[in-house]
Amino acid sequence: MTTEAKTRDRGRSEPVLIKVNTKPVQLPDDHATGREIKDAAIAQGVKIQPDFVLSKEREGHKGKIVGDNDRIKLDEGDEFTAIGPDDNS
Repeated sequence: MTTEAKTRDRGRSEPVLIKVNTKPVQLPDDHATGREIKDAAIAQGVKIQPDFVLSKEREGHKGKIVGDNDRIKLDEGDEFTAIGPDDNS
């Protein structure tokens, strides 16, 4: 991939709509850290806290934990679950 193509891929300016705890959350880019996802969700009214554990749901599999500093690629419609650190459910 050329440098121009890499820059173009990273320079996406279209928002991405995901779900956090079944609520829609819009992010400005197709890459975000776990912290950025939680911050956006909180700002958009999802009832979670910054210390909640975030996981990306995967069809047919257990969710994959996304740490606060983990930068991941987002696709339209991705679903995440955020639970309190003391929730054992």
